[in-house]
Amino acid sequence: MTPIAPLKILKASAGSGKTFSLTLHYLSLLLSNENSYREILAVTFTNKATAEMKERILSVLHALAIGDTNNTKDVLRILLQNNPTWTSQSIQKTAHRVYRRILHDYSHFTISTIDGFSQKVIRSFTYELNLDAAYKIE
Repeated sequence: MTPIAPLKILKASAGSGKTFSLTLHYLSLLLSNENSYREILAVTFTNKATAEMKERILSVLHALAIGDTNNTKDVLRILLQNNPTWTSQSIQKTAHRVYRRILHDYSHFTISTIDGFSQKVIRSFTYELNLDAAYKIE
């Protein structure tokens, strides 16, 4: 059983590097446990932020997988700094496996909005909540 990672909440003003920090944290979790994308709850406020997070994670992961250091220099430096047992080569190999795994299992790579996540939880418990399965939110 995978140990539960601590809750990480970032609150900062626009342009302060939240997306970079969240991408880095998400990638750290992915590279530590290749199946963790199925277990990570990543929630944002807007659909735009959700799409941006998914795109950023996949593009950085792909760049790490192909060894594109031009686009991953800062991420790679921080990953190596925070994980002394990792090497550039081990990160590249793991990133390659994780990237392929996510692409083949894309439906389980989820980042959602708060309302989307809430809807998913409510839909999962319609019976227990005594709700009609065809309920609608107004």
